Amino acid sequence: MEFKTRALTIIVRPNGIVELLNNEGWNDADTIEVAQENIAMLKKAVNGQARGMLSHMPSTYMSKEVLECYENAEIGEVASALLTTSFGSKIVGNLFLKLTGKSSSRLGQGKTPIKIFTKKEDAEKWLLEQLYKHAQ
Repeated sequence: MEFKTRALTIIVRPNGIVELLNNEGWNDADTIEVAQENIAMLKKAVNGQARGMLSHMPSTYMSKEVLECYENAEIGEVASALLTTSFGSKIVGNLFLKLTGKSSSRLGQGKTPIKIFTKKEDAEKWLLEQLYKHAQ
């Protein structure tokens, strides 16, 4: 199943992974309005099911307000894997997640586990593991 917004193409796979791809030609920085549109469509894609989110991170700037909008959204995913294109941004991102307490890999504490990856295969493997843990 596939959903689209101005900025994203959202693909719901049979294995429980929801992949977020940046639309070709979309290079604009997200606004609150765009973030709200994306969040509404993600909620439709997750649809109350156990889903893992695989997000391809854009190389565009996001304001603090837009980041907070995404951070505070309650989409209902089991885990989120962020796919970045550089090792350096992976290190900085993981450090940020650790410092803010957002990278908890233990379920059941009210926190959705989030991890940053540079390889799609590693991200998918981790998400499937998180989905399996959630099902237990």
